Amino acid sequence: AYVFTVDNMRGAPLKIVRQKLKNSRIFFGRNKLIAAAIGRSPQDAYRDETHRLVEHLLGGEAGLIFTNETLETVRAKLAEAEQPEYSRAGAEATSEIKLSPGDLDHFPHSMEPYLRKLGLPTRLTGGVVTLLCEHTVCNEGDALTSDQAKILQLLDIKMSTFKAELRCRWSVGEFEAYAEPRVRVVED
Repeated sequence: AYVFTVDNMRGAPLKIVRQKLKNSRIFFGRNKLIAAAIGRSPQDAYRDETHRLVEHLLGGEAGLIFTNETLETVRAKLAEAEQPEYSRAGAEATSEIKLSPGDLDHFPHSMEPYLRKLGLPTRLTGGVVTLLCEHTVCNEGDALTSDQAKILQLLDIKMSTFKAELRCRWSVGEFEAYAEPRVRVVED
């Protein structure tokens, strides 16, 4: 059993992970329920040391992989699924994006009011969406707003990366952590 975490979660890349590990079982979501099934303490653990998985499972977007594949194979399959993604609100901008004034040919005229609503200084000129002045969409290191994230998506600029990383591994009689636990489970 492996616990993995995901940065910039999207359904399509997780589906790729599932396809690459098709002889495995992947559980993602309802982690409190999974934690209760595994056991939160040594006394109620399903098997010896399985309760240690819970500390890595709770506290963020994480899942479980049950497989007979080797550690190297699982890591390789997770690395193969890594791909660029559109940023969401709250994500950190990785670069400054400035738009020059002029025609925005790739947008249909019907999008102009929506672009203006998102904060772009636009106008229709002869049926073509035109940016009236230079506009900075975002600065490097800034937390993106929902409007900025949507503009970047419309411009097909991907600043985030879907990435899955292993946190720990459990096998009969053996537990190995690859990162610090995110949550300390307090025993009653």
